[in-house]
Amino acid sequence: MRGINTTQLKSTAALLQEDVRLLRDVRKDIATKTNKKPSEVVVADVLRDPRVAYTGYRAGNKEDEKVATSLLSFAGRPEQQVANLSGYQPVDLSKTDQAFLDYSVQKNGNPMDPSTPPGFQSLRDLVKGTGADALVAGQLHVKATLPARPSQVPGTPPQAEQALDQDVYYGPIRKSELDTRVEGIRTQLKQQDPKASVDLVKTFPVQLFANNEGRLAYAIDAKIPHPYIMQSMAPMSYIKAKPADATAAMANPDNQPESGQLEVGVVEHAPVDWWKFATCIAFGILLALAIEYITDYFVSTHKKPTQEVAGVATAGAAPMVIQGFAHALTSSVYMVLAICVGLLFPLFLFNPATYGGYTLSFYGIALVGIGILTTTGFVLAMDTFGPISDNAQGVFEMSGLGHTNPEGAHIVARLDAAGNTTKALTKGFAIATAVIAAVALFHSFLEGAMLSDVGLRLDVPEIFIGLLIGAAAPFLFSAFAIDAVGRASFDLIAEVRRQFREDPGIMAGTSKPDYARCVALVTKAAQKELLAPGVLAIALPIAVGFGFSIGKQAISIGDNSYVLTGAQALGGFLAGAIASGQLMAVLLANSGGMWDNAKKLIEDGLHGGKGTDAHKAAVVGDTIGDPFKDTAGPALNPLIKVMNLVAVLISAVIIQPLPLAITATVTAVCILALVVSISMAKRGSMSTALQAATGAAARADEHFSHASVAAPAPAVEAPQKKKLFVEEEE
Repeated sequence: MRGINTTQLKSTAALLQEDVRLLRDVRKDIATKTNKKPSEVVVADVLRDPRVAYTGYRAGNKEDEKVATSLLSFAGRPEQQVANLSGYQPVDLSKTDQAFLDYSVQKNGNPMDPSTPPGFQSLRDLVKGTGADALVAGQLHVKATLPARPSQVPGTPPQAEQALDQDVYYGPIRKSELDTRVEGIRTQLKQQDPKASVDLVKTFPVQLFANNEGRLAYAIDAKIPHPYIMQSMAPMSYIKAKPADATAAMANPDNQPESGQLEVGVVEHAPVDWWKFATCIAFGILLALAIEYITDYFVSTHKKPTQEVAGVATAGAAPMVIQGFAHALTSSVYMVLAICVGLLFPLFLFNPATYGGYTLSFYGIALVGIGILTTTGFVLAMDTFGPISDNAQGVFEMSGLGHTNPEGAHIVARLDAAGNTTKALTKGFAIATAVIAAVALFHSFLEGAMLSDVGLRLDVPEIFIGLLIGAAAPFLFSAFAIDAVGRASFDLIAEVRRQFREDPGIMAGTSKPDYARCVALVTKAAQKELLAPGVLAIALPIAVGFGFSIGKQAISIGDNSYVLTGAQALGGFLAGAIASGQLMAVLLANSGGMWDNAKKLIEDGLHGGKGTDAHKAAVVGDTIGDPFKDTAGPALNPLIKVMNLVAVLISAVIIQPLPLAITATVTAVCILALVVSISMAKRGSMSTALQAATGAAARADEHFSHASVAAPAPAVEAPQKKKLFVEEEE
């Protein structure tokens, strides 16, 4: 099976620096081993080193040795700034919405040539030619001896005789014009050396490339032994105006349009083997097993953390809560480390330096997520097993068989504990897949918001503030969810108490309770309480993106102007939300699972079983853990993904230089929606609900007491006398 080939554009200056650095490092190593000075090392020895031979240099080849000698004497600093051509893609000439294709260049694309006739043509016309009109670069082999010449600058020595025997590149130029230019160069050299020769070795097609910012480069897509020699090609300048406008501007020196220069590069292809993609999926499966192991270790009744939580139950509920919370914090750290390994593996497998960017790396991260999702079948089975075993225990207890069948009660209790563990395992899978999906969406956001090259620097205040807001968002969301559970539970308690008061037959067993009313009350509360968290997930990223764009200056990227401050703040917001959301989700899920299974251990006979003070403490811990593991924890996964999805959807809008009225209005509306959602979520605490329920019960009791006083007392029959017979045993 074959893989794929990736295309990467690399600057010729960058290639030059790489070769200079490599040759110098090898020469330095050889000099150290042989106790010589670097200048005393023979070039042939440098080229025999395997590190150099791998790049295509051949020891004994005069041309390669000459090139290596010139590079070792290169006076420039290898660390100097070069153009970054990562992210450049071939230009599709069929598209009409690319303004840079209408830029003007002189008719042969070489404004430095004085023989160029006046006039301009568009870049589209220059590069779209085929056949004889195709844009090419020519590889020329020049062999000549240039005589010594007197210095043209006073005070400098004369130029010595120079022997040329090298390859040079000429272009870019139309193929039909290349032979004429080569003949002109040959004629010019023969005036100095009659034996000079200039041969056209090969021609290479020239392609036009551009990045998202509208920056341009031209490159040769061919295997060239020493591609940095292409720097001898003439620079191609362009004017950011249409040909007619550029021609008119030449007559007005005071109103010259903006100009630019195309970078020179070489197209490199890196093959990607198929097994690398399969390895990412396999690694995702291994990551799923690691997540399963971590969750099982902290939640299972057979492992040390849960047993330690149950072991302190005799000291009360507080030690159980403290011990369980500490273990849950530790589990969050281990889970983060496992997910970080899953994110780093594709970065190692698809090295951005080799494949020209992070596109393949993030694709590998997505494949790791797919590997985790291949376990969906048995994850769903485990998730379903939890409610089944829980309901089985409930049915068994309501049947009353627990008193007559202790062995059966023990079995269903063990099944319920196993179900709690499997539910916790599935939450771990969901958290991991949510984080990996969020990272992939985060990369899409960076590209859509034009931040791939700018990046997210924490020394920018807006980014750091966005990071803090994003880190706080999961905490506020969790508070909404837990408060909602408390309010709904007290509403249900009030309804149950009302039914008990108004219908004494429920306790006597002569009438059935109104189950439908309880179900309707809980369903209504669940739907109503979702409104505030939903508004938070949508309005908060929009408020951050637009709010931080207010009053910011636009910057020019290519032909367009963008306001990137809001997008940068939103990027920091998403990073903070992903990090804190993952930690919080694991903390809530595993702490609730530990407290629940610690209660199961005690109900199974530890510390005396049910009815003991240890069991009462365990019930407190389980009550705390239920909203943690069943409500707030699982809800953080969609929160992370929804926030990232909203950011991707608005990324193209928030970077536009919109009028102040629009950005301010959108920000104000989102902030108002957030204020309303917070007031809705905090309209009543559990204490308020408890006081309301207690007050309602007191009023109901008072009502019934008044009713009983007003009603006539029922006649009481006098007890009848009964005879008591005692039989004596014989």
